[in-house]
Amino acid sequence: MKNLKYLFLLTAATFIAPLGLRAHVGYSGRDFGTDPVSVTIGNQAASSAFGWADATDADWGDSHRGRFFRFSLTTPASVVISVTRGGSASQTGVAGTFLPALSLYTGLGQLSPEQGGHDASTLSIASRPAGTEGSFRSLNDWSIGNDPTYNVAGDPTSGVLYAPRLAYFTYVGSAADGTSVNFGSGSGITGDGLADGSVNTTFESLPAGDYSLWVGGANYDSQYIETGPTTFPTYAFTATVQIAPEPSTWALLFVGGLAFAFELRRKSKR
Repeated sequence: MKNLKYLFLLTAATFIAPLGLRAHVGYSGRDFGTDPVSVTIGNQAASSAFGWADATDADWGDSHRGRFFRFSLTTPASVVISVTRGGSASQTGVAGTFLPALSLYTGLGQLSPEQGGHDASTLSIASRPAGTEGSFRSLNDWSIGNDPTYNVAGDPTSGVLYAPRLAYFTYVGSAADGTSVNFGSGSGITGDGLADGSVNTTFESLPAGDYSLWVGGANYDSQYIETGPTTFPTYAFTATVQIAPEPSTWALLFVGGLAFAFELRRKSKR
C-alpha cells in the first residue's frame, strides 16, 4: 500500500513541480532566538496528521508535511521543548485529533538570500535513495538541497549568485505524543504514552550551536486517508522552547531555600 501511495505522489509531483507549487525549508516567524529563557510561538499549523510518523519508516518522508523552527545556544544548556495542539492558526482538519511529534537537529537549512531547500530539487533527489517519498527523516540525520540563486531572481540568464548546495541536519533526538497505536512500529521512537494532544521532552546538556526543530503529526495511518497531493488538512499547534536550569543551579536554589527557612525559624524563636 505504501508503494501505491508513493507512485501516486510521484506522478502528481511530476505535474505539480513545474508550476512552482513546491514549498521550501524556512524559519520565517518560527525563530525562538538565542538562548531562549522561555519563548512560545503560536499560530502554527502542520500540513497533515501523519508527517512526522511517516518519516520514521524505510521510505523516509516529505519535509513539507510539518513546520521548521530554529534556535541558537551560545553556551551548553539543557532545553525543554513542548508542543500542544490547538491555537489561532487556520485549521481544516478535525479539531481535537492532532497528535504532535518533534525532532531536533543540529544545523540549519539554507537561509536567505539563498533559495530554500525542498524535496524536489535536483540535489535533494540525487542525495537520497530511489523510491523515497522525500528527504525528511524523523529519527536520523538527513540533508536537503536547493536550487541556484540567480543574480536576478527567477532569471537564469542573469548568472548564478549562489550555487545550489545541500544543507545537513544531524539528529539529536525526538519525542512523540501517544503510543505505537498511533505512531506505528518504527524503531527508536520515544512516545509519551498518552495520546492527549501534547508532547514535552528535555534535551540534556546540548552544546552551543544552531538547532533546527521540526514538528509534525504522529498519526501514521492518516496518510492512507489524507492523500493530497496538493492540499492536506491543516492542524493548529503551539510550540515552546525554554532553557532548563542545570542541576547545580537547582541545588543552589534548594540549599539557599533551606538556609532562608532556617534563618526565619531561628529568628522566630528569639
